[in-house]
Amino acid sequence: MNEIPFPKPLPVEPLPLKEWLKLTDRAEVGREPFFRGRDSEYKVFRDAVSSLGEGHIRGGTMVFQGAPGAGKTALMGECMEAVRLHSTPEDPWVAVSVEAGTLNSATGVVRIMIEEASRERERLSAKFPGRVSRGMEKLMGIGQKLLSDLSGRAYTVSAGGMGVTIHGKSKVTPNQENIPAELVFRDAAPLFEKIRLVIFVDEAQNMPIGDSTSVINCLHKNPGGIPLVAAFFGLSDTRRVLEQCGLSRLPRKRVVTLGSLSHEDAANAIQSVFEAYDFKGPSQAAWVDALVGLSQGWPQHINNVSVAAGQVISDHGGSVNEELLLRTVQLGKELKEEYYTHRLDACSGHPWIYKQLAQEARDRNGVLSWDEIDDLTQFARSKKQQSTDDFLIDALHAGVLAETSKLPKHYEIPIPSFGDYLRKLPVNPPSRA
Repeated sequence: MNEIPFPKPLPVEPLPLKEWLKLTDRAEVGREPFFRGRDSEYKVFRDAVSSLGEGHIRGGTMVFQGAPGAGKTALMGECMEAVRLHSTPEDPWVAVSVEAGTLNSATGVVRIMIEEASRERERLSAKFPGRVSRGMEKLMGIGQKLLSDLSGRAYTVSAGGMGVTIHGKSKVTPNQENIPAELVFRDAAPLFEKIRLVIFVDEAQNMPIGDSTSVINCLHKNPGGIPLVAAFFGLSDTRRVLEQCGLSRLPRKRVVTLGSLSHEDAANAIQSVFEAYDFKGPSQAAWVDALVGLSQGWPQHINNVSVAAGQVISDHGGSVNEELLLRTVQLGKELKEEYYTHRLDACSGHPWIYKQLAQEARDRNGVLSWDEIDDLTQFARSKKQQSTDDFLIDALHAGVLAETSKLPKHYEIPIPSFGDYLRKLPVNPPSRA
């Protein structure tokens, strides 16, 4: 029986408990040792890269979007690792991480592609001594010459790890500045004839609208024939940003909105923490069940309640009992409140606006239309001369609202307890008199 290509990578080894507790007061970054679930979302990625492997090189663009704390970066790290594990000297694949701000420069993006392909050649040479083909060596030699040519008309680019940094100002001359992105990609195409690339764009909601259009078009329609597919990871308006950049026909099944995990996946994630740090006791099952309920399946909350459990259990010599569970739940609630306070602080509006939205959402089965939000926020926006769309972008980026997956221009509060938090805020609208 043939193996399914691009299986999910095994989780990375967890850090020692004390180190892990120091690090997990932030959102997930890179590959997380306790990242679980997202099988259906990962299948979207696997299907797209498998299609590329079968020779389909156009139109495979993927979008993974969601509110802050939904686990986008952790999923991206898992997908990048899957590409690296699939790569061999005979069938090289390259995971290319590109910052959203780089997409306004075709030469900058192609430079990164060449540099990452060169790094992959070096990695394969070290992993499989003597197996890297002469053809790939020759192509990378040509690539270095192309890099030298591009350096005269682009940026100084350094790529490594999960990010890419552009240093200095553009060296593009007025004539070179107008070189079409398609031409740059066509010039580079011979380098990648036998190399497949998966382009990963994190924080994709920050793509420069307008300036990125030609490069994004090349990544999606691939006029140069380079075997590549692009995956965009960003906040809840990422698909709309791509549409504003000209991608109006994204396949429906390739646009994924990350929400809460299932009870089973959340339980597996929390259980893996107990197993990794050898937290045992007759009450373990009750602990896991209580923490899953407290997390509501939200990845960042799973992280928070796991930290709470690790901290309390560690402080009490590894004991797992019902009395300590009450302390853990209380600490978990406090960490959730801190998260919500942080998200609310990221909003530009006064807290009473979001309290009002949460109250109205509860009365309308949890969903508000664009028109309803326009009406509810009119008074508050008039004070700042802010449009409804700008208000929504701000709320989406802060994670107070998320667009529903079933109805366009309809919005919901992504986490039920976030709505409860907003409705309990001790603030009220000012008098309009």
